Amino acid sequence: MQYKVCDAHCDTLSHLVSGGTLENATITPERLAAGGGSLQVFALFATYGRGIEPYEKARRMLSAAGEFPVPVLTGALPAALPDAPTGVFSIEGGEILQGSLERFAEFDAAARVRMIALTWNFENEIGHPAKNGPEGGLKPFGLSFVREMNRKGVLCDVSHLNEAGFWDVIEHSTLPPVASHSNARALCEHTRNLTEAQIRAVIEKKGYIGVNFYSAFLANGRAATLEDVYRHVDAILQLGGEDVVGFGSDFDGIDAWPEGLANPADFPALLNFLAARGGYAPEVLEKIAGGNLFRVLKAAEAARQA
Repeated sequence: MQYKVCDAHCDTLSHLVSGGTLENATITPERLAAGGGSLQVFALFATYGRGIEPYEKARRMLSAAGEFPVPVLTGALPAALPDAPTGVFSIEGGEILQGSLERFAEFDAAARVRMIALTWNFENEIGHPAKNGPEGGLKPFGLSFVREMNRKGVLCDVSHLNEAGFWDVIEHSTLPPVASHSNARALCEHTRNLTEAQIRAVIEKKGYIGVNFYSAFLANGRAATLEDVYRHVDAILQLGGEDVVGFGSDFDGIDAWPEGLANPADFPALLNFLAARGGYAPEVLEKIAGGNLFRVLKAAEAARQA
């Protein structure tokens, strides 16, 4: 059975504006189509210390998206998952906005951003990254920014955010929380992964967790396999996450991935492995493949105010 696949995170646009080409990208239109790609979230990823100011780099990514041969939706989502590869935008790293709600409005108007990772690996005007430790929640601008995101139907992405900030999102956001590309910390001890308490909170809020394919977040430093992806998916399922778990590949942003899962064309093999290893029913696999992400995106869109 060919499932419609939604992927909550990739860095293809960053690859294209940082000297890469479509020919050496991990995500290509052909691979998306071969893997059953339906909805691909393209991150506008820009941060400090990369030789170009984050806001300007994000603007360049929007231009690059216009040249990428996959249509990107900047209006309403369709009623059902698309049959052909289709993109939507996210932002990775709130430093792109530089503490300005006006810049948020600009990206909302130009790109209809669906979710924003409040931090990357650096402290910014919104809050603190996981790599800097668990303490220090959202800053005053961060709290006001979450309220504005709620009003505009934009999801808070807590991947990269530290634990105190995570719990502030849980308390203050009226929209479901999203961890677009994070795994289970009980299986791989890394600050980028979620604790059991965090996973339960996302489940309770009917959010979304996209399992990340980066070996360092799957397998504690060893070479990862499809078995490791299964273990993280199943850990979230065992906590009650049937309506929450999915994929957040991080393709074009990682340099190590499970054997047999090198690009989007390998999604059918992964889903077949999950079916055989976990014994999951087709309706569960349909949710994991794409239904869960589509549900949470539609919920945010329904909450959007003018």
